[in-house]
Amino acid sequence: MKYILIIASFLFCSCNAQNKKEKIEKNKIIKVNTHTEMTTEKFDIPAYNERKKNAKTAIFLENEIEIQQFDVGDDEDIIYVEYEIPPKPEYFFVYKEYHSNGILKLKGLRFKRGKFQKVIWKNYNFNGELIEEINYDNPYKFTFEQLLELIEKEKDTIDLYDENTSIKRGILAEGALWQIKYKKTPMRREKLKIDGITGEILVRGFHPHEDN
Repeated sequence: MKYILIIASFLFCSCNAQNKKEKIEKNKIIKVNTHTEMTTEKFDIPAYNERKKNAKTAIFLENEIEIQQFDVGDDEDIIYVEYEIPPKPEYFFVYKEYHSNGILKLKGLRFKRGKFQKVIWKNYNFNGELIEEINYDNPYKFTFEQLLELIEKEKDTIDLYDENTSIKRGILAEGALWQIKYKKTPMRREKLKIDGITGEILVRGFHPHEDN
């Protein structure tokens, strides 16, 4: 289904590495099945449909939080998606999916410049019962906060708010990795690959990139 593509977060794995990644993740990412928690969050479908008619699917709250809403799929398979995006200096936004009946389906934090999933994500069934929790930080002993400290110590200035900067993470055959790409000079992008366990910089390089 189309909407599954929305929640893909490990963006730099080959097909072969993907198979290995899944095996590693099963051992390192905590999954908990439980029906002891119910969600009260619900998507306001009539209000959304009215705004959609007028092409107004973004909402701005008084505290400068931007709410972006859209839908994927049709009829009974429709999924409502919502981004709750805080202003700077926050690096993460709240990602939500809702079932066709408006009940919360999925919720968690995503990084703005790369959209990797952070900390615990919660998955709810059609009735609003919590069925799964996934801790996406578990494989990464070298945390995002430690990565920020490493970036501050780098000889290059890396602007995490720049549209040319991205941070991704994934699990390849060689283990958990962070990857940073950023613009230093025109027509190319610098790249750092960092061990997700030790924080060691494994690769420093660049690749050609055509600027718009």
